[in-house]
Amino acid sequence: MRRMLLAVMALAVLTTGWIYREQLINTGASIKSGQAVVSLGQDLTPAQKNDIMSLFETKGNLSNVRIVTVTNAEERKYLQGKIDENLIGTRAISCALLTGTAQGQGIEVQTHNINGVSPFMYANAANTAGIKDVQINVAAPFEVSGTAALTGIIKAFELASGNDLNEKAKETANQEVAESSKLGQKIGQDQAGRFIYEVKKRVVEKKVTDPAEIRNIILQVSAELNVNLSEDDITQIVNLMVNINNLNINITTLNQQLERLQTGIQEVRTGTEQTRGFMQRIADFIKSLLQSIMGALS
Repeated sequence: MRRMLLAVMALAVLTTGWIYREQLINTGASIKSGQAVVSLGQDLTPAQKNDIMSLFETKGNLSNVRIVTVTNAEERKYLQGKIDENLIGTRAISCALLTGTAQGQGIEVQTHNINGVSPFMYANAANTAGIKDVQINVAAPFEVSGTAALTGIIKAFELASGNDLNEKAKETANQEVAESSKLGQKIGQDQAGRFIYEVKKRVVEKKVTDPAEIRNIILQVSAELNVNLSEDDITQIVNLMVNINNLNINITTLNQQLERLQTGIQEVRTGTEQTRGFMQRIADFIKSLLQSIMGALS
């Protein structure tokens, strides 16, 4: 009987270990090696810069990293007048690590101490700016909104590629972050990110230029996602979509660049649900087996 109990315990340990590895497979995304560039906020203290670089060292190979500094004036160039002054602030704090990946791998984003912009929002806006096939890590030494971090992301990408991105695309990308962030304060970041993406995808796919038609798409998506918008919200999003449409974004490229991030989110949800269900079945099995053993011993 003792051997049977030990066998049950071993089965539980082995099964739990397998499930843990399966979770890592489902939720983890491999970070490919490549050129790395870091943007640092100019107003960080030396100690804060060291902390950020230590964090980034855990995200990729920084042996040949290039570093660029971002100022608050550069952040304000794109954001002033688009979002609340408190969100821009007077200091450049947020930082970003960009690591190039293989062609077609898309955009992946992770954040640390960023409370106003979700990873999906960054990825969506980065695509609008013309950025592709990178892993992006956005971080700050303490919690910040993160609305200004896109400036550093763009500057780092331009340094790495050796090419300046289209100025209108950069302006529109920052406008997208601003509108997504404002909407996120009302309906939640995940819902706001999904909403902006769905509207953007339909506008780009159908090449809609008429503001009235864009407004209809916004109302349609808001009804589908159960999102309540004010007239000012609608007007601002219409203006954003008009600007996005003028960039001639390719729908195939848009979907490809964001596919892995969307798939990853779905895999996390599906994998978690499957793991919970499997764990419950194992727990029920062990409980039933132990009850049978205890019954036989009594």
